Amino acid sequence: MASTAATMMTATPSSSLPRIQVHLPADLIPDRLVLGLNQITAQQVRQATIRISNRGPIPAQGIVPPAAQPSPSSSSTSAPSSSQTPRPVPLWCWNVVFLPDTAINVKSWSTSTSSSNFAPLQDRNASSGFVQEPFIISVRYHPDRPSSAFRALGHILATTRCIATTAIASDLNSDVDDGGDDLGHGHDHAPLHPNLFAQHPIDDPTPRRWHISPSLANARLNYTETANFTTVGTMIDCSRNGVLNVASVKFLCRTLACMGYNMLQLYTEDTYKIPDEPFFGYLRGGYSDDELRSIDDYAHNLGIEVIPCIQTLGHLGQMLQWPRFLSLRDTAEVLLAEWPETYAMLEKMIAAATAPFRSRKIHLGMDETHGLAHGRYYSIFGHANGKDGSRVFAEHLQRVDAICRRMALEPMIWSDMLFCLSSRNNSLTGYYDSAKPADASVEGIPDGVDLVYWDYYHTSQRSYASRIEGHRELRGSSPWTAAGSWTWSRFWTALPFTFVTCRANLNASKQAGAGVDHVFLTTWGDEGNEVDLWSSLPAWSYYADHAYTPDDEVDVELLKARFDAVVGGQFDDFVLGSKLDEHSDDETTHPVDDRIHFAPNTSKWLLWSDPVASFVEPSAAAAGLDLERHYAWLEEALRERLEGTVVETDDREDRSDDRSRSTDDGDEGDDTMSDSSAGAPSYLTRTLSDHPFNARLMLPLLLSRVLSLKATLRTRLHRAYVAHDWPTLGHLAKRTRACLEATRRLWRYHRQVWMSLYKPQGWETLELRYGGLVARLDTLTTRVEAFLRFLDAGGEVGRPPSSGGDETDAAAGPRTDVFLVDPAAHADGQGHGHGAGEAAAEQVVYCLPELEEDLKIVYGSAEQLLDYHRVSRPTYC
Repeated sequence: MASTAATMMTATPSSSLPRIQVHLPADLIPDRLVLGLNQITAQQVRQATIRISNRGPIPAQGIVPPAAQPSPSSSSTSAPSSSQTPRPVPLWCWNVVFLPDTAINVKSWSTSTSSSNFAPLQDRNASSGFVQEPFIISVRYHPDRPSSAFRALGHILATTRCIATTAIASDLNSDVDDGGDDLGHGHDHAPLHPNLFAQHPIDDPTPRRWHISPSLANARLNYTETANFTTVGTMIDCSRNGVLNVASVKFLCRTLACMGYNMLQLYTEDTYKIPDEPFFGYLRGGYSDDELRSIDDYAHNLGIEVIPCIQTLGHLGQMLQWPRFLSLRDTAEVLLAEWPETYAMLEKMIAAATAPFRSRKIHLGMDETHGLAHGRYYSIFGHANGKDGSRVFAEHLQRVDAICRRMALEPMIWSDMLFCLSSRNNSLTGYYDSAKPADASVEGIPDGVDLVYWDYYHTSQRSYASRIEGHRELRGSSPWTAAGSWTWSRFWTALPFTFVTCRANLNASKQAGAGVDHVFLTTWGDEGNEVDLWSSLPAWSYYADHAYTPDDEVDVELLKARFDAVVGGQFDDFVLGSKLDEHSDDETTHPVDDRIHFAPNTSKWLLWSDPVASFVEPSAAAAGLDLERHYAWLEEALRERLEGTVVETDDREDRSDDRSRSTDDGDEGDDTMSDSSAGAPSYLTRTLSDHPFNARLMLPLLLSRVLSLKATLRTRLHRAYVAHDWPTLGHLAKRTRACLEATRRLWRYHRQVWMSLYKPQGWETLELRYGGLVARLDTLTTRVEAFLRFLDAGGEVGRPPSSGGDETDAAAGPRTDVFLVDPAAHADGQGHGHGAGEAAAEQVVYCLPELEEDLKIVYGSAEQLLDYHRVSRPTYC
C-alpha cells in the first residue's frame, strides 16, 4: 500500500463524494411494510441514509444542504489551498415507492426509474445546481413475499455505494458553467452535472475526477431478480454458551431483511423457558416467552418467519446433567426412548418452544444421537425387545411427530442419523458416504416430516448434487439443504472456506432437477463460541446473493457494495480478518473434490496452547509456517484499516499496466501512485469513518498481537535456556511479559464484544480460559525473571543457594522453602497480595526444568482443527 505524501495529495477522500439519500414517501408505503421500514430507518448504520418523508416524492436536489453551507463571514474570494478543509458535499435524493403486484412471480421483484438520469442538466437551477424534478424508483414485488421489498431496498442502498467512478478532466464540456471545474463525461454519454463530482480543492492537481455516475445508477436501478428458493434462511446457534441478546437478534433481522432473507431459526437446546421447569436451561440465560414473542413480532415486520429449532432426542446434555432429569437419560446426551415420562417432558418442550411464534413449522433436531439405545435403554428394554438403533429412532420420531400433529405443527429433522444408524458409523463418512438407509428406518419416517440435509464440508457441486439425489430417492421428495458459515471453534469466521462450500452447496441446490425449494445457512458455536458472530456477515451476504442469482457465481461488485451499504463495513477487510487461520494465498488451499474438508483454527489452538508446554508449536515450524511473522503482518494490516488511511483504485479504469489493486484478502502492492500524467489512475482514500462497522476488526487485531508474541515463544525460550544465552533469555523475558499484557487486553476487549452480542451467561467458560492463560503466562514470566535475577546475583545454574548453616539452624528458621510467605509476617496481618512479607520470602529460581525438554512434532501438518481441551495442557481430559 502506498503511503507517500505524493500519493495522499493526488488521492480523493471518499467523504468528498456527493451523498445520496433514499426517501420513502410515508403516504405511499404499503401497510405491510410500514413497521419494518420504520425499524430499518430508526437503526441505520450510517445516519440519515434513509428517511421516511411525510410528503410525496421530493426533488432530486443535488445541492449542498443548508446546514452544511459555509457562513457568509467564512466565505472568501480567494481559491482555497489543497490543505484546507474540503468543501461540503452535495446531497442527491432518490425517492423509493413500493408497489405490491400479484401479477408477478411470487419469487421475483423489480426496480425501475422515472428517468435514466437522476441529475439532468436541463432541469437545474443555473446558480445553485438545484434539480426540481423528483427522481423516483419504483419497486414491484409480490405481496405474499414482503422480503422481496426489503431485498430491493438493500439493492438500492448498494447502488448508492457502487456508482463512484472517474472522468478525465481534459475531456471537457464547454457548455457547462461549473464555477471553474473542468468536468468530463466519464462512463456517461451526456454531460455531467457539476454537483456529481467530488468536492476537490480548486488547485488539486488530480488528472482524473471522481464522481457518482448516473449511467451506472441507471443500469443498476432498472433491474429484475428472482429468488431460486421459496425459503432463504439462516440458523443461529444459541446453545453453545452464547445466547444472542434480543437487541442483537433485532440487528440481525434488519440486516438479513435487506439481504433478502425470509426465515430465521434460533437453535435452542435448553435456552428457552418452560413453565414450572426451573432446571430446564438452569443458569444458561435462556429466552423468556416475552422475549421470543418480541423477536417474532420484529422479524415478522421485516418479512422474516421465525421457526423454533430445538432438540428432541440428542444434544440434551445440558438438560440431562441435573438430578431433576436423570430418569430421562439414555446416555449423558440422549433422551430415553419409550419411557413415558420422556414424552410428557417433550410435550412441554414443544409447547413452550412453539407458543411464542406465528409459524407452525418446528425443527425437532434429532441429529448426532450417538449411543442411542446403548445406555440405560439397553438395560431397561434392550434385552427384551432386541431393537436396533434404527428402529428405536424411527419409533421415537413417530411418537414425537404425533405430538406435533396434535398441536397442528409441521416438523422437520436433520437427516444424518437415518444414514449413520443403518451404516453403524457415527462419523461424517457414515452420513455422507454410506448408501441410503435400511428399509426399517425409512419405513418409520412419517410422511409429513421434512428432512434437512446438512453439509458444511464439501467443496464440489457434484458432492452435494449426489447427496441431494440420495435424499430424493429416500423420500420421493427433495430435502431442505443447510450450508455452514464456519464460525465454530474459532475467533473469526473462516470466510474463504465458507464461500467455497456455500458456492458448491447452492449451485447444486438450485439446479432444476434438484427440486430444492428451502435453503438456509447455519452458524454454530461449538467448543466455547469464541467467535465474533458479526464476522459472519460477509458470509450471510454472499449466501443471499447466491440464492438470488441463476449464475454459478455472484456479482462481486454488487456483493461488496451491498455489504458496504447494509452493514457499513468493507467486505475485503472482513475477509482479511480470516487470515487469523489462513496462511496461504494459494488457490489450492481449498481444493475442489469429493473429500471431506475442514477449515483449520490455527489462531485458536495457538492462543489457548499452554505457553510452557506448547506442544503444537513445532508442527507449524515443520510445515514451514512463520506464524510469528504472519501475525505481525496481520496486526499491522488490520491496524491500517482501523487507524490509518486505505488507498483504492477505480477498478473500472482500462489500464494496460499491472498496477496495484486491492485483492480479496486485503493485500496491496507497493505502487507509489505518484504518477500525475493524464493516463494515470485516480485513487480514493478511506478511513474508519467511511466504514464504521470495520471497528469489529479490533478483535482479530488484538488476537494477532498476542499471537505474534506467542507463536514461537516457547521454542525461543528453550533454545536460549539450553544454550545458556542469558542476554537472549532476558530479551525473551520482556517479550513474555508483553505477551501477558497483550493477553489481558485481548481478554478485556473480548469481554466487551461478548456483552454487546450475548447475554452475560456463558461468558464464564471463556473467562476461565483467559484466566488460565493469564495465570500460566504470569507464572512463566515470574519464573524466568526470577531466574535471571538469580544469575545476576552470581548464582550458578542448577545449584541452589546455600543456607549458610546446618539443618538444625534451618529448621529453626521460617523455612521459606516450605512457607513461601513469611509465617511471622503473615501472623501480623502482612504477607497478602504483594505485601512486604511476600516480597521478603520471594522464591529463589535457580533452574527452569520446564524449558529443558525439546518439543517433538505431534501433528504432521499445521492445518489442524483442534479444541481447547486438546491444546491447553498435555494431559487430555
